[in-house]
Amino acid sequence: MMLITVLTLLALWRVMAAHPPGTAEHVRQGGSLRVGFAPEAPYAFYDADGEVTGEAPETFRLLARRMGIQRIDWVRLDFAQLLPELQLGRIDAIASGLFITPARQKLAVFSLPTARVRAALVVRQGERRLPLRPTLESLRDPAPLQLATIHDAAENELLRGAGVGPQRIVSIPGAQRALQAVQESTVDAFAISAVTARHLVAQHPGEALEVRTLVDAPPGLPAFAFRLDDTDLRDAMNQQLARFLGTQEHRQLVERFGFSIDELPPSAQGAP
Repeated sequence: MMLITVLTLLALWRVMAAHPPGTAEHVRQGGSLRVGFAPEAPYAFYDADGEVTGEAPETFRLLARRMGIQRIDWVRLDFAQLLPELQLGRIDAIASGLFITPARQKLAVFSLPTARVRAALVVRQGERRLPLRPTLESLRDPAPLQLATIHDAAENELLRGAGVGPQRIVSIPGAQRALQAVQESTVDAFAISAVTARHLVAQHPGEALEVRTLVDAPPGLPAFAFRLDDTDLRDAMNQQLARFLGTQEHRQLVERFGFSIDELPPSAQGAP
């Protein structure tokens, strides 16, 4: 009898080990949620006190509390590490202005979009080789312009899809280093989301820099990302987002970080 009991418990342990509780259940049991971010203001960055802030962390933190999540461990990563670390289970979610793309949807499940943002170029003032209102077609010009992007950012796919040759795309780990490359004339332009471009230029008022929005680029949709098997957690977040997006509280939150009304997500465009 004891042997049967031991064998039964062993079998049960094996089942539980093969099917551990999901992240949502882990959090309900009092565990902390490990949320990854890559510093790129105003989506995610450290404030003057060393606290994680930005449009993505502040929105995530607020709605996580409403879901009953009290403990969040913020994990700083390079942008290109976010999805691999999520897949490996070292973080449970991403709140970092990560845009939804078909390729990324094979690696993670995404929440409702939290914004709708066009791509832009940061260039030196007076750059004459690009029009004041550049298009994707204008970037295919044979002039040997070098364009900086962040490793694995959506702008890489955007430029390649527009026919910009890979030899003209310089992938750089972070936004500040890419901006420095423009300042030092190592590259001719830095392709990044318009809201990030505006923030970078505003933070360097003494530099001769300007923002030129790519007028024909399709808007990108940043969202929170979760592991493919964490749909319960994603669905719970979506329930909160559906109530929050487009409200006055939401608009006031994102305006603090330089997001305009036009950059609200599609679901919030007509909200009161």
